[in-house]
Amino acid sequence: MDIIKNNFLRIAKQPDGVYIETFRKGYSVKDFNILMSNNPEIRITSFIAVRNALMNAPHPPVKFGEVDERIVIELTDNDMKAYVTLHVDESELSENNGIELVKEILLKLRERGIVFGIKTDVLMKRLRIKEPILIAEGIPPVNGQDSVIRMFELKDPKPEIREDGKTDHYELNIINKVEAGDWLGERTDPTEGTPGKSVKGETIHQLKGKLLPLYYDEATVREVYENGVTTLYSKVNGAVHYTGDKIGVSNHLEILNDIDFNTGNIDFDGFLTVKGSVADNFSVAASEDIEILGEYGVGSVKEVVSRGGNLLIKGGIAGKNKAVVKSTKDLYTKYISDATVICDGIVHVGFYCLNSHIVAKQVIVESGKGKIVGGVIEAEQKVEAAYIGNDHEVRTLIKVAGFDRSKMKEELDNLHEDLVKARIHLSKTKQRFAVYTSTYERSTEHIREYEIVKELYFKAREKVRQIEKQIRTLQRCFRVKGEGEVNVLKKVYPNTMIQIKGEIKEITTPGIAPCFFIQDREMKET
Repeated sequence: MDIIKNNFLRIAKQPDGVYIETFRKGYSVKDFNILMSNNPEIRITSFIAVRNALMNAPHPPVKFGEVDERIVIELTDNDMKAYVTLHVDESELSENNGIELVKEILLKLRERGIVFGIKTDVLMKRLRIKEPILIAEGIPPVNGQDSVIRMFELKDPKPEIREDGKTDHYELNIINKVEAGDWLGERTDPTEGTPGKSVKGETIHQLKGKLLPLYYDEATVREVYENGVTTLYSKVNGAVHYTGDKIGVSNHLEILNDIDFNTGNIDFDGFLTVKGSVADNFSVAASEDIEILGEYGVGSVKEVVSRGGNLLIKGGIAGKNKAVVKSTKDLYTKYISDATVICDGIVHVGFYCLNSHIVAKQVIVESGKGKIVGGVIEAEQKVEAAYIGNDHEVRTLIKVAGFDRSKMKEELDNLHEDLVKARIHLSKTKQRFAVYTSTYERSTEHIREYEIVKELYFKAREKVRQIEKQIRTLQRCFRVKGEGEVNVLKKVYPNTMIQIKGEIKEITTPGIAPCFFIQDREMKET
C-alpha cells in the first residue's frame, strides 16, 4: 500500500515494514526529512538504506522503517504508570483539532484498561509528539511500620568533679537501680499500612509491619498491653542488667545505714548499695557492683571486694595502713589515703592519693588540682595526675609495667577476626530464631525447641558483646603514649621515681607538665 508517491520516489507499507523505492536522482536527504516530518507515524530504522536509495537512484524497494501506531500506550512499574507517545502530525495538536486527539487518547486508554489516575491536566496542555508523556499514575501502597521498641538504657559510670571552694564533690552512680513497678521498656504495635491502586484500578496490597519480639526475664519482668503498647515493668526491686538482648533485674541489696555490729560482715550474691559507711575492721563483698555512698567513705576496714563488677566508694578511702580494697572492673572514689587497692580495671580518683599502694591497669586522678603524694603506684598502662610529689619531697614511686604494642595489635586483630565469626554465628542463630518466632504453631515440641533456640541466640548475642567490650578495652590502651605513660598535667616534684618498662628516671628538680613514655625501648619526655 502506497503511503507517498511522487516523481522521485515511492514509499509503501508492506506487512514487515515500510519500503522506499527511487525512480531518479535529484531528491535530497533534506527533502526526505521534510517529507518524514509530515508523516510522523513512520519511524526510520535504517538511515543507510534511505541514503543508498536516494544517492543510487533508481533503486529497487528496500526496507527502511516501520509504521508506529498513532497513539502508543506503555505500562510500566507493574501497571503503576502509563505513558502515551503520539505519532501524529503537528496540526492535530492545534487548538481546533486537539479535542479530537484527546478523545482518541481517552478511547485508547480505555481499550488498554486504564481507568484510574488519569492526568486530565496533562491532556488539557499542549501535547508533544514522539515523546513519552506520563498520562496516568496509580497510588503506591504504603507498607506498615514495624514495631518501635524503646528499652531501659544502662548508664555508664562517668565521674563528675565539682570544686566550689568549700567542699569537693565526687558524683556518680554505678548501679542502675529500679523498684517493683518501674518502667523497663515498651513496644508499639506494628501498623497495617494502606493499600494502593494501579492505573487499571486494581488494588495493590501493602505489607503489614512486623511485630518485633521483646526479650526479657519472665521471673523478674512482666509485660502489660494497653492501647497498642506493650510495656515492660520490673516485678522486683533490684539492678537492671542485660544478657544478650534479654533484660532482667538482678538481686540488689540495699543497706540503709552503716555496715557495723548491727549488720555484721556482708557477702552478697548480686549488686550491693550501702547508704552509709563501713565501720573499721568490717568487710564487704559482692558478686556484682558495689556502691558505698556515705559521706565519710570507709576507714580501716578489713576488706571491700567486688568480685565481678565496679566499685564506688563515694566518700573516699582513709585506710590507716590497714584497709584493702579490690575490684574486678573499675574503681571510683573521692580520695585514697594509706590504703591498699588492687583493681583489674582503671582506678578513678577524684582528688588525691596519699601514701597508698595501688595496683591497676591505669590510675587517673581526675581533678585539675589532683595529686599523688607518697606510696607506690603500680599501673600496667598509664598514670595521670595534675601533681606528683610535693614541696616536702615525700618519696613517691610511680611504676608502669608497660606493654608490647605490636603484640597488643596482634591481639586486637585476632579479636576482630573472632568478632566477625561471632557475628556470622549470631546472624545464623538470629535467622533460626526468627523462624520459630514467626511460626504460629504452639505444640509442646515447638515451644521446647523455641526456648532452646532463644537461649542459643542470647548466648551468641552476649558473646558478640563480650568481644566488642574486649576490643574497646584494648583500643583504650592504644590511646596511651608509647608503650607505657606517666602524664603529669602540671608539676612533678623531686624525690619522685618514674619507672616505665624497667627504665628509671629519678626526678631531682621540679618539672613543669612533663609526660614520660617509652618508645623504641627508651624513656622519653615531652
